[in-house]
Amino acid sequence: MTDQHAATTLADARRRAAAAAVALRGPAVPTPPRRAVGRVLAEPVLSRTPIPHAATSAMDGWAVAGPGPWRLRPAEAAPSPAQPPTSPADGEAVAVVTGSPIPAGVDSVLRAEHGTVRAEYGGDSLHADPTTGDLAAGRHIRPAGAEAAAGETLLAAGSVVTPAAAAVAAVAGHDLLPVRPAPQVTLICTGEEVITAGLPGPGQVRDAFEVSVPAAVEAMGGRTAAVRRIGDAVEPLVEALAAAAHGEERPGEATDAERAAPQLILTTGGTAGSAADALHPALEQLGAELLVDGIAMRPGHPTVLARLGDSLVVGMPGNPLAGFAALLGLGGVVLDGLAGHERPEDRRLGAGRAAEELPGARRGTRLLPVILDRAGVVPAGRDGSAMLRGLAAADALAEVPAGGVAAGSPARLHLLPWTADRGEAAWDA
Repeated sequence: MTDQHAATTLADARRRAAAAAVALRGPAVPTPPRRAVGRVLAEPVLSRTPIPHAATSAMDGWAVAGPGPWRLRPAEAAPSPAQPPTSPADGEAVAVVTGSPIPAGVDSVLRAEHGTVRAEYGGDSLHADPTTGDLAAGRHIRPAGAEAAAGETLLAAGSVVTPAAAAVAAVAGHDLLPVRPAPQVTLICTGEEVITAGLPGPGQVRDAFEVSVPAAVEAMGGRTAAVRRIGDAVEPLVEALAAAAHGEERPGEATDAERAAPQLILTTGGTAGSAADALHPALEQLGAELLVDGIAMRPGHPTVLARLGDSLVVGMPGNPLAGFAALLGLGGVVLDGLAGHERPEDRRLGAGRAAEELPGARRGTRLLPVILDRAGVVPAGRDGSAMLRGLAAADALAEVPAGGVAAGSPARLHLLPWTADRGEAAWDA
């Protein structure tokens, strides 16, 4: 272990995290569209068929051939998209519903409200409203391939499968999509003084991470496979890190793809260099490669990034806001990189305009909880390293240089994944 990476800039730390995560990406896993929602496509998705694959009616009514009035052919069955009608002869009409295949020889579809059926000698006849525009050639007929041709790219590689994208893929004939599995996360919480229930006594603090980090991981596209709580000693941390890196923490119900998915190990506390901090000696004992040892940011300066086998470890400082600064500033980049996003170091970034001065730290970059309102970006307050109220009220973390950001000036924002839809200010990536 060395200190060659000490106090790197936040931007450089994010680039290192992105490169390390991209290098560990696993292969794509064929996944049904319904289960692929939220995952990243490893390959483009092409239409296996024209969409629609046959000409269809866009209206309920009648498919007409030739000039009217038309002989209304007796229905062979109740109109249904599942029952293609036979082709009408010239001067005939056949009842159709929305989605019915349109046979050859049809000129247009006369919608139901623009036609009148009259009982006349020899059978029923169909008369069109003289003001209708439905008799123009091809009217209300959705041609085959109107939405997509066979072989056309529908979804780009690197895009996220949304519910709508899953629907498009299914309509295009795909039963499986090539997506990367969700990154698996093991959370290791340290601290003899940390309690998980009740009111803390002297020398105790309530847990802030075990109750929140799994949900934050989920919001960032990961899956928390295990949560472990240990004390402050080095050996238990060595054992916990080794077990996580070897996949021993994966739950029994995990799929083969989830067991093989790349992993992020998050630790809380013990990231500094004092004799009481266990992370550095534990990583050294395991032969981990130290990638980032301290970031020039406040809070969260003693953030650690290391590679341990085929896993990445992000050491989050123990102070709550500092820990979340590490999770959002670096952990999110790792998750995005493992999940298959391109340029993960640039995701979840936005821009806003300061409505009032955003104060900086004495040195390095400050990640300041801010609220986005109609006036612009304003500090959320209660933003000490050990505080959480400011983060709970915030929409983003503003990246503030040492000199601060003056009122009216642009500010770079790290968008919070669980509140990205709350802000009312104009901001864009």
